[in-house]
Amino acid sequence: MSALEWYAHKSLGDGIFWIQERFYESGNRANIWLVRGSEQDVVIDTGLGLRSLPEYLYSSGLLQDCGAKEDAARRPLLAVATHVHFDHSGGLYQFDRVAVHHAEAEALARGDNFETVTWLSDSEVVRAPSPGWRARQFRVQAVQPTLILQDGNGPPRARALVETVRVLHVADLRGHKGCYFDILQNYFCFTLP
Repeated sequence: MSALEWYAHKSLGDGIFWIQERFYESGNRANIWLVRGSEQDVVIDTGLGLRSLPEYLYSSGLLQDCGAKEDAARRPLLAVATHVHFDHSGGLYQFDRVAVHHAEAEALARGDNFETVTWLSDSEVVRAPSPGWRARQFRVQAVQPTLILQDGNGPPRARALVETVRVLHVADLRGHKGCYFDILQNYFCFTLP
């Protein structure tokens, strides 16, 4: 199955795109976001990573092909995880530039499937990404973050409408971690599901 089949997207305007994994049907399915910026583009959460998200971004036309002749047309691409649960961090390994909150950086670097709360079942993946694929084979791959986020900061100039991303690390009542990204001056935020 190609990346074009696996993913689908919807434009929300102002350079913001909502992306989802079409054949992963679960209450755990993360929203994947592409935010086109003036100096870099940012993917917020990457889904399971069963198909290439970067391939989808380029082949669907959401991003200009990396073979483009004009360097100015190619902005850096940064993948940011709101938290490292498997449905948000599974595709981070596909990106050269990865950002995560410092509280979860070690778990991501270890590929810690306990910390990533990896519980995927065959029934949630309604169309196998490849012949013979089974959920029990799935693991979040270890990724060394290239940017460690701290409370109150974030990747500069990450989106089209404002100049900063504010990061706040939070935990739910059960102690699960997550980051809250307020990127459009309270117009839009990315957070735990």
